[in-house]
Amino acid sequence: LGDVWAAMEKLVDEGKVKNIGLSNYNIEQIEEVCKTARIRPACLQVESHPQLPNLELLEYCKKNGIAFVSYSPLANPGSKFRQWEQVILLDDPVVKEIAAAHNVSPGQVRIRYQIDKGNATIPKSVTPSRIVENLSVTGFTLSAEEVGRLSDIAKNFPPHGYRTCGVQHWSSHPNYPFKAEL
Repeated sequence: LGDVWAAMEKLVDEGKVKNIGLSNYNIEQIEEVCKTARIRPACLQVESHPQLPNLELLEYCKKNGIAFVSYSPLANPGSKFRQWEQVILLDDPVVKEIAAAHNVSPGQVRIRYQIDKGNATIPKSVTPSRIVENLSVTGFTLSAEEVGRLSDIAKNFPPHGYRTCGVQHWSSHPNYPFKAEL
């Protein structure tokens, strides 16, 4: 990991990039990079949504000045990796109730959830109307109680929440970041 990070630092030195960050790293891996880093990671990009809020990782990033970037905030409703018993989070009763209270869509609630926790978020859609909808999340905010209720959804998927972007086919790799979830 250190050699790759050093190569990325060189790109900053050469003016080819302004910032460098990490994706799909756990706390131990971030700390390993930071031991030898001249340039600290600007951000960490990880899957995060109410089924997998990654709260411990979020707090670590906040404490260490690393921006937390949530990918898959909609929890990949069309994912082929979805467990049969898993509720599609856009249909979750808590999400729907909060959406109705704000007169917005469940997807907008999920995106706002990330924003109200202080995270950057990168939702994906190929549907033009949903892209517009995903950008229309500035007209409301969630209360601390609503954010807490959304975070509590992960308790329905013990012990660590549910990862919709599963990459278990890499689980035998020595740097697989999610071994604690196996």
